[in-house]
Amino acid sequence: MNIELPMKPILTLALALTTAVLTAQPHPDNTAWMQYIEELAASDERDENDAEQLFDELSHLSNHPFNLHAVAKKDLERLPFLSDIQIENLLHYLHKYSPLVDIYELKNVETLDMQTIARLLPFVCIGNSAESPDPRRNNIFRRGKREIMIRSDYTLQQKAGYRIAAPEEIAAHPNKHYLGEPYYLSLRYGFNAQDIQWGFAAEKDAGEPFWNSRHKGFDHYAFNVNLKNRGMLDNLHIGDYRLSFGQGLVMNTNFSPGKMALITRAGQASEGIKRHASTNETGFFRGIAAVLKFNHLQLALFYSHRKRDANADSAVIRSFKTDGYHRIPSDVDKRGTVAVNMGGARVSRENESLKLGLTVVYYTFGGKRFNPDPKPYLLFRMREKNHFNAGADYGFKTKRLSFTGETAVDAAGKWATVNNLALNPAAAVGLTFSYRNYARDYNAFYAKAFSEASGVGNETGFYAGVKLQPFSSWELSAYVDCFRFPWLRYGVDAPSSGVDGLAQIAYQPRENLQLQLRYKYREKEKNAVDENDNRRHVSPYRQQRGQFRIDYFSDAWALKMQADYHFYADGSPSETGWALTQTVGFAPDPSAFRIDGGASYFHTDGWNSRINIYEKHVLYAFYYPVLYGAGLRFHALVKWKIAASLTVYFKAAHTRYFDRDVISSGLEEIRGRDKTDVCCLLRCVF
Repeated sequence: MNIELPMKPILTLALALTTAVLTAQPHPDNTAWMQYIEELAASDERDENDAEQLFDELSHLSNHPFNLHAVAKKDLERLPFLSDIQIENLLHYLHKYSPLVDIYELKNVETLDMQTIARLLPFVCIGNSAESPDPRRNNIFRRGKREIMIRSDYTLQQKAGYRIAAPEEIAAHPNKHYLGEPYYLSLRYGFNAQDIQWGFAAEKDAGEPFWNSRHKGFDHYAFNVNLKNRGMLDNLHIGDYRLSFGQGLVMNTNFSPGKMALITRAGQASEGIKRHASTNETGFFRGIAAVLKFNHLQLALFYSHRKRDANADSAVIRSFKTDGYHRIPSDVDKRGTVAVNMGGARVSRENESLKLGLTVVYYTFGGKRFNPDPKPYLLFRMREKNHFNAGADYGFKTKRLSFTGETAVDAAGKWATVNNLALNPAAAVGLTFSYRNYARDYNAFYAKAFSEASGVGNETGFYAGVKLQPFSSWELSAYVDCFRFPWLRYGVDAPSSGVDGLAQIAYQPRENLQLQLRYKYREKEKNAVDENDNRRHVSPYRQQRGQFRIDYFSDAWALKMQADYHFYADGSPSETGWALTQTVGFAPDPSAFRIDGGASYFHTDGWNSRINIYEKHVLYAFYYPVLYGAGLRFHALVKWKIAASLTVYFKAAHTRYFDRDVISSGLEEIRGRDKTDVCCLLRCVF
């Protein structure tokens, strides 16, 4: 219920007494939001690049928190764990009761539970609302924050691609040997002030040459300049940037919300134009993009020219290469073979309750025709030299209801639509419903939206999710998603269907102790071979995953105990997998020194019963190793602030397998049972 103004001093005093028991200061290494991303990756099995991209962005925002006295709606929308209704309630509270006395007044905001507040704290602060930015350029530079990061990774054991071979052997089999050195290296620089940002990033992957007769310097470079709040010019990006509009049916190269995220927020995780300053080599544009603002009306214009890696000749593109590796000659042959030109516009209008938008995108492939292999499941894939998409997105919200959606068409007139409804009938109850219908022949090169498959097309589905808080210390979350693929897919030679569901219970008896139990069920169809007549047919397979974890933390300690289980059955002998994990974090002075470590024992019958376990990594890096077979994995991460402006991160991880004498295969093959990785990052802030 809303808090009236006369009650505020009493509640503020009560909150001060309560938070004294909770160790009330926001912890410098608050990782509640990291756990949120871990849950998304575990429950939705998203593309690792998707989760890493979101992790990178939130890491940056946590180092540059928003001032609650000046925060805007578009800022809060960048935090995917906040629902539209929570954002509206928070802005209403800030408008009514600012200036805040204590950050824990957030407990007064209707629909903000303690778990959400814990995730929010690293991204907000209380500043002086009377402060106004000094427009003089020299002061902007003086107040700005500069950051330099250098990172290197190395595997101690030799991989097959680096083994010494005679020149005759290399000449005869050039793609069986890496061209470069066996270490990863990256460099990032960023400048951040109140209304201006710029930066660049450079990277070479392990196996790519850095300095030899073939190549000089890094393999990949990225740069960006971003100006904000310059009168009518709301946002300007020059260089590398990412785009996301509506529900992503026309344009989305940002994080796309999965099924677990949809329980919290029905709709796109974040919108608009964002700078691309990471080392990720995919999912970005290179050119110029701007947003012009006229009261409630916004106009976004963007253009990009970028060379993409592809398997292509002078006239035809067979496929695009998206892993970013240039480690062997065949990788180099595909490098930058297609010049992709993209341009478009978006106009939108928004007020307190209604939002409407129209997005138009046109792109060409440098005069070449996109023509994938003529396989049955690729029958409806676009095969043109250029393409066009347009989409209308819409949204309506009240205090208890939010409706969002988008309907889009392509150049051939094929369409796709997704619509979401979120309800909060009570403060402790959240309901989400979503319906999607993507035509089998809908094509959008830059689309990424809510779906079971990796692309947008050839899918229909209905999703229902619920989040309950029957008591202050209990939270129940569940969803079920029923989907169908009207046409063939890779590995499925017939129309198919499936169901995916999850149930999760979280119990928090104290602020520093949480217990969580999760169960996930998935049933889909795939090709199978009949043992009697050796004929291929489509049959179902089932996956069941379970996880139980206990998290405890104090001022100096953080402990996590976790048990994972995975069952897989497809008609052949079933597979099971399980793992036990214990992690420990110790920070006697969190701002100056912290050490995290952990150990996992895993035992799985094969790849299908593999288990993924989140592992804390160096700054801005997300790591989610895949464990299968039988073995032990250890890791340790040290953060040490050597000086006021210099921090070093060092991580070492070792995996010992009990069921094999050779790890991995191909050029990544390691002879032996052990694999040891080390990583070092230096961060200088001034």
